[in-house]
Amino acid sequence: MELNLNNGAEALGLWLGKPAPRYTSYPPAPFFHTTLAGNDCARSLEALPLDEPVSLYLHIPFCRALCLYCGCNMAVTQRDARVEAYLETVKREASLVANIAGRRRVSHLHFGGGTPNIMTARAMQDLFAHLNRVFDFNSVHEIAMELDPRAVTTEQITALASCGVTRVSLGIQDFNAEVQKVIQRIQPYDMVARVCDELRGGGINRINFDLIYGLPLQTPETVVKTAQQAVTLAPDRIALFSYAHVPQIKKQQQALEAFGIPDAAQRLEMEQAARDTLTGRKYQPVGMDHFAVPDDSMTRAWEEGTLRRNFQGYTDDAATTLIGLGASSISQTPDGFFQNERDERPYREAVDNDRFAVCRGFLTSAEDRVRAAIIERLMCYSTCDIEEICRKHDFDVNIPASSYPALAAFEAAGMIRREGHVLSFISPHRMAIRLICQAFDTYTKSATGTMSSAA
Repeated sequence: MELNLNNGAEALGLWLGKPAPRYTSYPPAPFFHTTLAGNDCARSLEALPLDEPVSLYLHIPFCRALCLYCGCNMAVTQRDARVEAYLETVKREASLVANIAGRRRVSHLHFGGGTPNIMTARAMQDLFAHLNRVFDFNSVHEIAMELDPRAVTTEQITALASCGVTRVSLGIQDFNAEVQKVIQRIQPYDMVARVCDELRGGGINRINFDLIYGLPLQTPETVVKTAQQAVTLAPDRIALFSYAHVPQIKKQQQALEAFGIPDAAQRLEMEQAARDTLTGRKYQPVGMDHFAVPDDSMTRAWEEGTLRRNFQGYTDDAATTLIGLGASSISQTPDGFFQNERDERPYREAVDNDRFAVCRGFLTSAEDRVRAAIIERLMCYSTCDIEEICRKHDFDVNIPASSYPALAAFEAAGMIRREGHVLSFISPHRMAIRLICQAFDTYTKSATGTMSSAA
């Protein structure tokens, strides 16, 4: 398969394989600092308008086994007692938040991990009962949970439905048996098909898939076959992620190097092949790396101009405040970002002593918020009226406009078009948007060690 070089080799050289953030926040999380603590987060939550809904994110940092490609904050355990002790701490943290912020209306609740469905059915129901006591879910738009298909049981599906879960996201990654063996995540197509059938039979009809390209042994042909198989199971959304190889941070990834890590050009071929497959099956491309069926709420948000981006990726959630519960979770308020302790022990120690477990974060300035709005708009829509954003924020357009010279090479290569203060990304290679956004980023230009490369 040949690359679609609409912009030529010169354009590819500007971005392909270059490190850049994925911009699920601005500033990106690696640039949070340790001078913030729980009191800062408490003050920010206390100042929230009482009538505004919030979103909740709850991190479950446990898995039954380690997948070699994984970049998540997680720990392997076989003990339900350890998981349930952690959930007791999460419940206590939720109560601490409610004591400060009040019994807030929740618009979205998202469970991530790790493996959230490592929880037993009983523990899950107990946790939901507590969350319903301290937060108001009467007008919740969506409750979503990431699931490992290998751990899904009939009892668990019944519990998910009884708790009001409306959407699940299955970590598929790849259906190829040899790739699954190398990354140590064996979950055949038939297993995933059975889980999808059982979820729908249990009343959970909104199903997302996560796919990864750039893993060892993958080729454009195998990635296409995985995409084709995924489509036969009719998920509502498909996220197509590039594998982030960061063995300096995640040591287990070193084991994959013996099988060969695809280079940037190979990853781009895979991405294009999978993208063509999905769009050819009527999936609407959304943002940089998501696809959704025409009647999905994310597609509607994209069409209506209300699509947003947060730590879970693209979202149709309109809430401006995200409260993170659990180890390593990040809260976002109008003031900035607050991240909990990453490790289980210090997280539990803080909460057990009735303290917020915040260990780092970032209080944003007016300029940060303007640049964040520009980056989010570009990440969601590939176009941005920078003057309009500055007008909404009562901010001098000449300050972000100082970034225009950094875009000159992209403009000359035909990747972007700028008309006054309106910037449009016109490259067919969606991943390159990360490098366009980086031109407006005042933090990452000289620090690339913790960022994955674009492809």
